[in-house]
Amino acid sequence: MIVDAHLHLFRNGYDKLRTAGSAREVDAYELLMDRHGIATGLVVCYEADGIDPGNNAYVRELARTRPWINSLAFFEPHPTPTVGRIEELLAAGHIGIAVYLPDTASAQALCGWPQAIWERLGRAHAIVSFNARPEAIGYLQALVERATECAFLFSHLGLPGPQEGISTSQQAAERLDPLLRLASRPNVGVKLSGLYAVDSVPPHPGARPFVEVLLQRFAPSNLHWGSDFSPALGFVSFEETMAVPGLEFLVPADRDMVFGEGLMAKMGRAGLCGTGQAGY
Repeated sequence: MIVDAHLHLFRNGYDKLRTAGSAREVDAYELLMDRHGIATGLVVCYEADGIDPGNNAYVRELARTRPWINSLAFFEPHPTPTVGRIEELLAAGHIGIAVYLPDTASAQALCGWPQAIWERLGRAHAIVSFNARPEAIGYLQALVERATECAFLFSHLGLPGPQEGISTSQQAAERLDPLLRLASRPNVGVKLSGLYAVDSVPPHPGARPFVEVLLQRFAPSNLHWGSDFSPALGFVSFEETMAVPGLEFLVPADRDMVFGEGLMAKMGRAGLCGTGQAGY
């Protein structure tokens, strides 16, 4: 069973990209699900930059007739949300939140959220997805260690950034150091997604050292393949998103973890897994 750890579904499509003529993104994605045996996915909502200001609500609208959709509600790190707003979006069916932290200021703003928010998310065993660069991740260690009932997922290899040439293992480890410091935490995972943001040309050889370092430091159950549909399609085919360099030597059991079983357990713990499974 394959689970997609990172995809988007926008009402009018992502920017100017179109997935299949005039097809809606959700329809195009479901065709890909059938083609590749994807059972369910984690839809990361996004409402910034004017792409889809009502994306949180739109994705839950889709989910009413698509039980495979598990969604994370988009939040800006500032202004600080209320516990009531968190409660409202959990009640709507989201199994966690997605926060984008492009710089240290945004990470510091997130760290200023009141403890009551993290306690509420913890009671829901919520999944918390971060798009955060290493500079921002360095501010999050205390939060991750405190909010032990949340499952924190760092998108796109921890966003090391575009690379000129091929990094050595040491260079990759140094760049990802703030993320690697969290590798021993059982509530921290990394999405093997968005490799085009490191090396835009498939099969992304520049991303391989980063994938290999993550494989060395994180358990397979805490590494999760994600397509980054549909933004990724501006750079690669969907099939190429699944050909992650560095995974070719995994034993079948570990590969199954990366491509679905590990994330399925986390979504099940949140109690709203799209396939109807729940718990570990």
